[in-house]
Amino acid sequence: MKASKPQNTANARVAAVIFDLDGTLTVPYFDFDAIRREIGLPTQPRTPILEAMETMTPEQRDRCEAILIKHEEKAAHESELWDDTRAVLDAIRSAGIPLGVLTRNSRRSVDIVLAKHGIRFGCIHTREDGPIKPSPEPVLSICRKLAVDPAATWVVGDYLFDLMSGNAAGATTVLMDGNGQSPDFADQADHVIHRLSELLPLLSLDS
Repeated sequence: MKASKPQNTANARVAAVIFDLDGTLTVPYFDFDAIRREIGLPTQPRTPILEAMETMTPEQRDRCEAILIKHEEKAAHESELWDDTRAVLDAIRSAGIPLGVLTRNSRRSVDIVLAKHGIRFGCIHTREDGPIKPSPEPVLSICRKLAVDPAATWVVGDYLFDLMSGNAAGATTVLMDGNGQSPDFADQADHVIHRLSELLPLLSLDS
């Protein structure tokens, strides 16, 4: 179980909302096992790809990076938003709440997704921008850039690393499982939702 911490109540000011990208704002578009197989990593247990790259020789890392970028850019061009993503982002933005994106993807792949769907954010943190999830530092970095308090910030994602990063930064965390079965790490989240639109009542915003 996650450690308890001060919770944002219905009337509390939400300073910012930080979203994961793949699987949270978009329908999941990565086949990570296919990427692992092409790189030569085992699919069981699933070693995180970026962490595995840290143990590689420069030549191996360059090859891995090229494979990863190829898959990322193809997936980005084929990406689709969840059907309620635009409405949720518009509602939060209309309330004057800053929006951020925190992803382990490349900046180029993120730019492709955002340009394809015509969506924008006040701050974007990719793997080229410094420490990555599950470190708390990317959440804290976004908060510094948006000039907001991490304790009044919400982090929304679909994977354990999103929750770990947000929790360690002192933010309120939301697991979005995309209408699927909640994973065994769901108890690490402050809130669990099945659709992105369920976030709005938690933020005391009308859909």
